[in-house]
Amino acid sequence: MPKLPGRMLGLAVGFLLLWSVPGDSSPLPSAPKKNSGQNSDLVHQVKAGALFDYAKQENKRLRWDECLARKALVRARKMVQDGYFSHQDPKTGKNPAWKYVTACHKVRYAGENLAMGYESAKTLHEALMDSPTHRKNIVSRRHTLLGVGCYDYICVQLFAGF
Repeated sequence: MPKLPGRMLGLAVGFLLLWSVPGDSSPLPSAPKKNSGQNSDLVHQVKAGALFDYAKQENKRLRWDECLARKALVRARKMVQDGYFSHQDPKTGKNPAWKYVTACHKVRYAGENLAMGYESAKTLHEALMDSPTHRKNIVSRRHTLLGVGCYDYICVQLFAGF
């Protein structure tokens, strides 16, 4: 099984889904399909919860949303299983995040952050906050709900606002 070199960290460009943003949906040939020893549900739940807590420290308006968290987990799992890391699904060329968010709530605003790597939640959060587009999703006053899902080496944050 191929391994990620060192402590690889990847971020897909975060954005408000009100705009069309081009993305690279190329497969990740060097990304492993499983992270042996860390692929337990509990590990991923703890990491997702910690990513939420860090985001909540930045934006007090954010509330945990279980439906968004379930959809974020589905999204992360699909990217791992299909071997890609992008806002755009390589099969459709579209970002399915809006579909996931609106399956939970009728909202005016939605956003998505993607993070890849085996780093701690703190390290992933710091990388997200260092990126202007990811930071914008986290601190946006438009976003009041957040669900986070992690599967293997990918974490997804889905934001919603009314």
